[in-house]
Amino acid sequence: MKTLLTGLGVLALGLSATSVYSQVEVHQKQYVNSAPINVEGYVSDNRVSDQELETIKSELNRQQVNTQLNKEKSRELGRLSNQTEKLLDSQEDYIDSKIESQRAIQDFNRKTAENELRLRCILEELKTKECQKFNKRKSYYQDEVQHQAAAPQVEAQLPPEGELKQFEEVKFIPYLGTTNYVGDVEELETKISGGVRLESNVSSRVSVGVGINYSELETKDFSHNYYGSAFYPNYANSFGQVRNVSMKTYGIDIFGKYFITKGKRFRPYVGGGLGYNKMSLKYDNNNPYYGYSYGYSFGNEEVSTSYMNLFLNAGSELRITRTIGLNLELQYSRGFGGSTDGGNIYAPDQQRLNELSDEITNANALSIFAGMVVTF
Repeated sequence: MKTLLTGLGVLALGLSATSVYSQVEVHQKQYVNSAPINVEGYVSDNRVSDQELETIKSELNRQQVNTQLNKEKSRELGRLSNQTEKLLDSQEDYIDSKIESQRAIQDFNRKTAENELRLRCILEELKTKECQKFNKRKSYYQDEVQHQAAAPQVEAQLPPEGELKQFEEVKFIPYLGTTNYVGDVEELETKISGGVRLESNVSSRVSVGVGINYSELETKDFSHNYYGSAFYPNYANSFGQVRNVSMKTYGIDIFGKYFITKGKRFRPYVGGGLGYNKMSLKYDNNNPYYGYSYGYSFGNEEVSTSYMNLFLNAGSELRITRTIGLNLELQYSRGFGGSTDGGNIYAPDQQRLNELSDEITNANALSIFAGMVVTF
């Protein structure tokens, strides 16, 4: 019984499948055999075809595919071109930025070097060609400040760069050297000459000052006999009683200088001044004929003389630093207006000292000095 039911089920399932297949086949045949529909929606007539037509259709399809492909390629190439242009633009922007940055660095370095030069020109007060433009700018700035009513007066009164206000610079100058006195009879040279000076500027080229000086020399008295008598004209040579004469001179002077250039390292100058001097002459040892002999007096003879002198000088300062420098100077001097305290006028040696005093006072004095310049 069970077997019979199974067989009937299989038979029914087979009949159902056959029926469905038949219906599908009928529909397929209807679709295949149905008339084609054109684009207007109407049923078109059946068209014949052959191998050549199919080849043409295939070529047409291929051309349509290629056309679509070319359109796609063109679109992608356009996108690629745009991307390339953007890449080129970014590269150009990078190059422009790089150039601008290099220019900015160069401009910064140039301005830094210029500012360093300007600072050096101001601090060292240089007057070189490179510093002239800073001087001009400073002068222009000061002119503008002077014309502004609201500008502080202290700014308007500043001198041009490189110029000094009156008595702004003070110099202390110690010096040493030697002096030659060339007279009508005698020619003498000092053992030492020196002094100190204090000067200050009136302008950038002119300075004035005061100084004190000191000098001393020694000589031998060969010219006179021991008491002035014509009976013993060669007394010194015959008896060897020649005595040493010492001279000491103290003086104070006022002077002025004109600096030929405005250089800050090497500053040549010319100048002149007026001095007052006190000179003393004496024998270092006493005359052996001390006392009175034949109406003459011998002893500790000494002469004191006061006189004025005019001098001209020329030299140069050499700055080592801003505050320390060296000075070398040549000086010519001539005395006048001497006033002598002759002491014992009856002593023959006293007369000799008076004559020597007049000789030195009216002599041409040539000096050379070297010193140090200390600037405050």
